[in-house]
Amino acid sequence: MNIYRRLLNYIRPHRGRLAVAVLCMFFYSIANSLVSATLYIIVNGLHNKSAVVINDLEYIPFASSLSFPAFWIPFIMVVVFFLRGFFDYVSNYQMSSIGIRIVRKIRDDLYEHLVRLSSDFYSKGRTGDFLSRIVNDVGSIQGAVTDVIVDLIKQPMVILFNIPWVFIWGGPNAAFAIMIFPLVAVPITLLGRNLRRITKKMQERAADITAFIAETLAGIHIVKAFCQEEREIGKFREINKNVFDFFKKTIRITLIQRPLIEIMGAVGAAIAVWFGLKSLPPDRFVAFVGSLFIFFEPLKKVSKVNSTVQQSIASGGRIFEILDAVPSIRDRESAIVFSGSPETASYEKVSFQYEPGKNVLQDIDFQVRRGEILALVGVSGSGKTTLMNLLLRFYDPTQGSIKLNGIDIRNFTLESLREFIGIVSQDTILFNATVRENIAYGRPEAGLEEIEQAAEAAYADHFIQALPKGYDTPLGERGLKLSGGQRQRIAIARALLKNPPILILDEATSHLDTESEREVQSALENLMQGRTVFVIAHRLSTIQRADRILVLEAGRIIQDGTNETLLREGGAYKKLYDLQFNL
Repeated sequence: MNIYRRLLNYIRPHRGRLAVAVLCMFFYSIANSLVSATLYIIVNGLHNKSAVVINDLEYIPFASSLSFPAFWIPFIMVVVFFLRGFFDYVSNYQMSSIGIRIVRKIRDDLYEHLVRLSSDFYSKGRTGDFLSRIVNDVGSIQGAVTDVIVDLIKQPMVILFNIPWVFIWGGPNAAFAIMIFPLVAVPITLLGRNLRRITKKMQERAADITAFIAETLAGIHIVKAFCQEEREIGKFREINKNVFDFFKKTIRITLIQRPLIEIMGAVGAAIAVWFGLKSLPPDRFVAFVGSLFIFFEPLKKVSKVNSTVQQSIASGGRIFEILDAVPSIRDRESAIVFSGSPETASYEKVSFQYEPGKNVLQDIDFQVRRGEILALVGVSGSGKTTLMNLLLRFYDPTQGSIKLNGIDIRNFTLESLREFIGIVSQDTILFNATVRENIAYGRPEAGLEEIEQAAEAAYADHFIQALPKGYDTPLGERGLKLSGGQRQRIAIARALLKNPPILILDEATSHLDTESEREVQSALENLMQGRTVFVIAHRLSTIQRADRILVLEAGRIIQDGTNETLLREGGAYKKLYDLQFNL
């Protein structure tokens, strides 16, 4: 129940609304309890025609001899049901308002925390599963928080205020119906245990659906190119069937509780009615039966509380798994803001492991000075991109340190460190926003003139102007309205607009044709002046003018020098060069 208590903590900011709702529940319960009295008055008036004469209620001394004209009956009915409906509406409105505010707050907290988690957290999970938790699991707890509170407060009050009327109308016979109440807890408890276990499994399978759909749609071109539509459909049907099977079990357990309680209540009520038929006048008998229905209706609603709580615990557990996750990369308490100019960047005996015992980088040791262009070369998997991820502090070294101006980058705040670094990655990421917003992503305050200058420097201005709305053209999801080369130029313009002292170009020209690559390289060479630049490239033609080239193999630096010296030296770089230029 610790999970459920944590969910209830979200109610605290809404105590005022909760107080109003509880007060309205109180008055609703009173008005609701008067429904059986209204039935008594109706039948009594029907029997006496012109007046309501109350003279057979020994448990209410002041009503032992009371009468009033029958024309008051319709007014009493309207007043009772108006008050009942009014207070029910206000209480439900306030609780629903609290519920949607809680869902909004939890979803905000979950998304904020998810965005702030470190890269290693995402490598262990699935995007679809995260989406399922934010959308499905958060949505499922609204009723768990609000409906449960309503049922735990309103329904016991309804029962409490109705119990006296059950005995007023039924006398000692009412005891047969009331004594069933404690027995109701038995099926509720037994069924609730199974429900929580099944619900958790169902939600995990539902997350599988979201993850599978996200993965399939992201790679839909590959699915179609390899004619695997039927195979993917078959996989989806299998996953969906597993969810369906768990859902059937959940429905079966949830729905069986209501008829069980009705049957148990009917047994007690039947015994009470049997004796009531022999001893009660018509008006009291009708009121007695009505009060029994009023009594057992909230009892059935209370029985659903355990089911709802169990489902919310399963959802809450998945939500708090993320909220309790601690970012592995975060600011130290003594972290300082990086300022000034990065004169040197150095890797000192750096080793790194994604998994224990498997070195991705080992004993990396080099220094780059301001304005130097450093190229990183090596076959796929040699550790080039990982090396740059450490500089951005997406991860921290397993051993050794990375320093700017002789200070370990772990001593700087993450925001100030990353403000000084611009990146164009090999996987071009554009957002479902306008061209202008995508280019200005690193500097949202930039003006249109600055954005246009960055686009011109990236040789993107001419095709942007040709778009339907120019710089205000929405790019769609992942920028798929543009070609690969166009997306790459937008990403380059985004890095150029940020104008950082350190640039990371991770296969920055990989999607450009030869002519466009030459143009962009010329623009980059002008903009690289006075900056520290790290260039990762498989295409050696893009890094021949670098000041230094590091050749990586299996996470180690095996060669270090200029293009000319490395060619004379031979070895791994010469082999890569010969392969690419067919020498």
